[in-house]
Amino acid sequence: MGYQFVRVDQADGIVTVRIDDPDAKNAVNHVMNRELAEECQRIDADPTARVLVLTGEGRIFCSGGNIRKMTADGKSLEPPAPTLRDEMYPHEADIRRVVVGLRRMSKPAIAAVNGPAVGSGIGLAAGCDIRIASRAARFAWVFVRRGIVPDDASLALMAQLIGYARAFEWGVRGATLSAEEAERIGFVSEVVEPDRLLPRCREIAKEIIDHGPPITVQLFKLALAEALEQDLDTAVRFTAGAQKLSRATADHTEALRAYVEKRPPRWTGR
Repeated sequence: MGYQFVRVDQADGIVTVRIDDPDAKNAVNHVMNRELAEECQRIDADPTARVLVLTGEGRIFCSGGNIRKMTADGKSLEPPAPTLRDEMYPHEADIRRVVVGLRRMSKPAIAAVNGPAVGSGIGLAAGCDIRIASRAARFAWVFVRRGIVPDDASLALMAQLIGYARAFEWGVRGATLSAEEAERIGFVSEVVEPDRLLPRCREIAKEIIDHGPPITVQLFKLALAEALEQDLDTAVRFTAGAQKLSRATADHTEALRAYVEKRPPRWTGR
């Protein structure tokens, strides 16, 4: 886990991932995006990793793209040397790979928004399953004001998260919302004092770990995401398959025994 722009700590099933380029206000860059995407894949494959908490180093969550570089280049940021796969599947390249990866990974992801989230910082938060904000956070979905549309997958996700009308108004105005305003429209579920942000996110992560068997939690996330993208019959068939898999686990039997015996369950991940 030797990354240049990402710092990772893992303990007790919780993986804390910090966007770590405070000198550049944690602005995204191509190396950072690759590292974040790789870390999502690593977490998904690691049976000891149960929940991801994504935050920013310092006072900023993520300031989006590097505006100075965009101004110098005269265009929005794209990888300087795209691979053949990037050329054929541009919607899966760079920052889009990260945001979609957060949504598609089977492990829960919590965004601990510690400060301003601007541009693609909104996308990174939107890709997570739960968003908790520090009272110091600000949310600037400002793509339109920069003469571009949100190309980081946030536009596709936002209508799911807060509904079409609120997503349209926020995005077309390019407005900056306070943490409380973001909570009011449903983009974040909770606002806490700055010193309570990571402890609160870890409390939520621990609750997920303690009360949900690993495989069942993963199946729940995958089934819920599938339900958003499929017609009812397809989604119900997918959920039926997920239920069949969860019922076959040893942890399902343990959950029933723990309930009957009035004791905390002991998950094995099998």
